[in-house]
Amino acid sequence: MNRLKSYVRRTILQSARDYAGGKRRTADSTRAAFTDAMRGTDSGWWADLIYTAPMLDMAHSYRRDIAMAFAEYRDATGDRYTFRDSSTGTEIGADEIMSALLRGPFDFEDYRGMNGDDADATLIGLRFAVEWYAGETAHDICPDI
Repeated sequence: MNRLKSYVRRTILQSARDYAGGKRRTADSTRAAFTDAMRGTDSGWWADLIYTAPMLDMAHSYRRDIAMAFAEYRDATGDRYTFRDSSTGTEIGADEIMSALLRGPFDFEDYRGMNGDDADATLIGLRFAVEWYAGETAHDICPDI
């Protein structure tokens, strides 16, 4: 298991224990934690994925695991991932995201400046990978979701 998938699993299972109100998780608390975690990384449930600067650090730290998520997605679906921003009509493909990950690391000044598109692409990659691994982990632990 890669480090990002381990992070996702650990975060969700810790929340399941918190949902149960103690040291042990229950089937219901585990299901609830996975259900909430899979609602997306922009929902606020993922506390580590709220602020841009720490996310940029995470994206760089987990860049190989993010690339692995894109490969797993392609193998599972037969399609290459493409992010589509409905408000602007912008499309960013997995290749562009992985290329940006290789050009990093980016900091908040990059995000707000000349490298904003590349920095934003790395954040899209991180969000995708966390959501992908949350779904994959849910399938392993809570197949009824």
